[in-house]
Amino acid sequence: MDAYAPPDPALRGLVEGRYHAGREVLARGETVVVPASLSLCLNVNCGEAPPGSPAAYAAGPGLLYRYGAEERGPTVVEWVGVRLTPLGAYRLVGGPLSRTGGCIADLSDLFGAPGRILAERCRAAHGWQERFGLVDEFLLRRLAEGPEPSPETVRAWRLLSSSTGQLRVAELAADAGWSTDHFGKVFRRQTGLSPKTAARLMRLQALLRCAARQPAGWPRLAAEHGYSDQPHFNRDMREFTGMTPSAYFARLRPCGCLSAPPRPEVARTAGSDSFKTAVANPS
Repeated sequence: MDAYAPPDPALRGLVEGRYHAGREVLARGETVVVPASLSLCLNVNCGEAPPGSPAAYAAGPGLLYRYGAEERGPTVVEWVGVRLTPLGAYRLVGGPLSRTGGCIADLSDLFGAPGRILAERCRAAHGWQERFGLVDEFLLRRLAEGPEPSPETVRAWRLLSSSTGQLRVAELAADAGWSTDHFGKVFRRQTGLSPKTAARLMRLQALLRCAARQPAGWPRLAAEHGYSDQPHFNRDMREFTGMTPSAYFARLRPCGCLSAPPRPEVARTAGSDSFKTAVANPS
């Protein structure tokens, strides 16, 4: 059963949604796919970590990755997680996010000793509410020490978000009064994503939200959201979710993750629903 809690009001705009904790039993060989997102996701495994996963880690923005059970038997996973908004992550991590984009980092590598201590305290805590309190305390300390993103990056992010990813990078750079090259470097350092990748993710997420509310033909939705054609949309779906459009909604879990197809099914579909482990999306 999953549990949720709101972050401290001081973290509003820096944390996406609510803290999320849960316990799940992964059947033998079962795999879960986590689609790429704009957020920096912090996860602490409070019990048995899935094979191949660090006990406590950050999944960078733009990363499609998976976790799962071994073939020899089921795995019981207990975890607490939080998603940081891109500009919130810059403040809370306290440094360039370009090193986090498209990769998985151990919390002790990302935050040093405080990250290791947070993971240890969460595992020793009694119950989810205590763990949520520990995460709150950790992030509030980081907030007091973290840098502010530049006004140009904040404005560019807002403009790009309001256009659902359909503004050109050259337009954003001109608005900031910077060269395209300088704008791209600053934007990536402070959000963990290149402007182009951020725009592509925003556009895809807007389309999927629309499709969830009002199912319609994929070609029409793709055209309405700025895709040049259906194959263009399909490429972004495969890259960021590892699924075809129809498979995405068939395998979507309430938490936003996806149930991976069994290996034989992947083989039969010739890779149309395939995914890769910890794949960094290109800039």
